[in-house]
Amino acid sequence: MLYSIKIKLMIIKTKDLISFILFAFLFCGCWNPTYQALKELENTTFENAPELITAKRAIKFIETSQLDSLKNMFPTEMANATKESIWEDIMTNGSKAINLYTMPPDSLVKISNTINLNNGSKQIVTKLSFPYYSKEMKSKKTYINLATSEGKLYGLNVGDYPFGMRIVEPKHSEPHLDNHSLSYESIKWFRIWYGSGFEKNDYGDRFGYYAVSGEKKTLKELNIEPELFQLFELINKTKPDSIDFKHLRDEAVGDPEYIYLRFKFDKTPYDKFGEFSIYHHLKDEPGKTESMSKYIIVKHSEKTRYLFLVDKNSKFSELLKKITYKIYDKYFERRWL
Repeated sequence: MLYSIKIKLMIIKTKDLISFILFAFLFCGCWNPTYQALKELENTTFENAPELITAKRAIKFIETSQLDSLKNMFPTEMANATKESIWEDIMTNGSKAINLYTMPPDSLVKISNTINLNNGSKQIVTKLSFPYYSKEMKSKKTYINLATSEGKLYGLNVGDYPFGMRIVEPKHSEPHLDNHSLSYESIKWFRIWYGSGFEKNDYGDRFGYYAVSGEKKTLKELNIEPELFQLFELINKTKPDSIDFKHLRDEAVGDPEYIYLRFKFDKTPYDKFGEFSIYHHLKDEPGKTESMSKYIIVKHSEKTRYLFLVDKNSKFSELLKKITYKIYDKYFERRWL
């Protein structure tokens, strides 16, 4: 009896040992894709010169406003799934970086490689971050980040950080003002950005958007001084229904129709805050209510928000709609074709 018990224990231990060895083999051996990718990275010498050429070609398309050519560098399904507002941001911010900042030499381009393994196939992805330094302030820079593989693009963004750095919310929060003191006369720059969303109406271009921007002279030509004057008066005298601090915009649920106004002022205190903005969901996509669509969102800096309930501020909403649905096509920012 004792002999049979010992045999049984040995069999159990042997099974455990075999299971452990099998697990270790699966995790550390050639059957594990993560392990395979790590070993590939260790043992691969990357030739990034062709990918650097691909990235520069994409940047040239941004510089020369060739949006369709830029889109063609992506796999078709990726390009088609990307919203036009994202393309607009890339082209606008990319052009700004290229025109106002200095093109970095190849030695300053941050390059890293990753290997994707999927069902036996291998894809080498090269991530390139181009730091564009301000011509006036050397400490200020903007990154154009691109992910490439075999002459195609798989990622592209323009921002304050290179690949591998997460967006850090500003630590400083400008305090809320007890009262606003906005004035039409102190506007020095503006931008009106409209998205028709699911509506696909005639106010936007063929992509469903329009943007108008400029300095005071252009603003006067738009003939919206009465609406802006009344809008600022409402903000100055109306107590917000809620206030908070929020850096990034709330994630969209659907494809709403919206208006987004941005201003820069030359009078205190707003000249110290950066941009002043007003964002309003004009209409939710049916069945997809946006989390903040019940509010008109006003910000006087990167994080400081004032929330006005639409139901309680119908005049506010009406003025924004008047501004939205005017005909500005003569002044539209150029669309990249």
